[in-house]
Amino acid sequence: MELADKKACTGCGVCAYVCPKQCISFNVDGTYGISYPVIDHSLCVECGRCRLSCPALDPLENGALRPLKAYAAWSTDAEERRTSASGGIGAEIYKYAIKKGWAIVGAAFQEGFEVGLKLSDHIEAIKEFKNSKYVFCSTGSVYKDIDKRLRAGDKIAVIALPCQIAAIKKIFHKHIDNLLLVDLVCHGTMPSHYLKQYIRYMGAKYNKDVKSITFRDPGVGTQNYALSLFDMNDRCFYSSVKLEDPYQFAYHRIVAYRENCYHCLYANCKRLGDMTIGDYHGLGQSVSYLFSTEKVSCILVNTPKGYDYISSMANEKKIVIESRPIEEPINGDSQLRHPSLKTYSRRLFEKKYNGDFVGSIHSVYAKTRFRESFIQVCRLPYSLLKRLMNRL
Repeated sequence: MELADKKACTGCGVCAYVCPKQCISFNVDGTYGISYPVIDHSLCVECGRCRLSCPALDPLENGALRPLKAYAAWSTDAEERRTSASGGIGAEIYKYAIKKGWAIVGAAFQEGFEVGLKLSDHIEAIKEFKNSKYVFCSTGSVYKDIDKRLRAGDKIAVIALPCQIAAIKKIFHKHIDNLLLVDLVCHGTMPSHYLKQYIRYMGAKYNKDVKSITFRDPGVGTQNYALSLFDMNDRCFYSSVKLEDPYQFAYHRIVAYRENCYHCLYANCKRLGDMTIGDYHGLGQSVSYLFSTEKVSCILVNTPKGYDYISSMANEKKIVIESRPIEEPINGDSQLRHPSLKTYSRRLFEKKYNGDFVGSIHSVYAKTRFRESFIQVCRLPYSLLKRLMNRL
């Protein structure tokens, strides 16, 4: 019995969850520190459930849908909008679900700066779920929690990565009517091993014990993508929007994602969730608008269920939605057309990485900056000649 290879495996954990012999565990690959499932063949009975349930090996191609509607949207709660990654739509979806008596599932920081999906009934959990987390998110015990609640007849709103939504649809397809599935526009995830190394490095550099991290600090404006670190007294001792920061460079320059992110099955305009949400890139490129582009979410409505839910929220004045051409966000966000592409920096990282994430990134950054500066110098005569010719 063989599982998905490294180009396909998203680490969703479905194979381990469905295995009747519990003979699948996750081990960290020695090359890049990425977790992959491994079978204990002494226990495996080759029932094949792992392969049949794997979204990478048996994709949900028939379940992928083109959007029915596209909206620019934002929360009517000013504080919710200020502290959320874009327009606060994710937080409002959760709040509306709690109001209806549903459970909610989202990504939250756990002990040791791990991030995992978590199920909750409490509105306080939204604070943990909201805002971006640019690191791998594990599923942990959330499948068991979802299964228990669905068997009890409960309804659940889930906001997660597209690969995780695919996994949930594969496992719980018989209970799909009781699930509201919302997939995020994801550009890629970095192994948690890298984040831990980065935090240790920054803690030592500033002689601080790091209590928490935010990747889009509301204090700086979440639209500015500021990575901020906080000490044990909840004081921010470091904040950077610059690519000189090793983690910012590694994430935003597509350098250190999991291998599968560069081959993602879900980075296209066919979506698996009832809705898709994310930052609104490309707003105004197709049709003009009469509102501010700052702190605006994109909503792609993919099913009638998603349409009914978002319409009810708008009718109750929880959110504002403005209809947009469907092709506008698709043309504006490359991740709705193709996976993140391997760059020069990524290929250099593959050669340079030696287990020291921060050291490897510093080396890659230096060489990348030199290369880019060299290219600029080489292009300068052509640029000057072009300007001269335009004046003649």
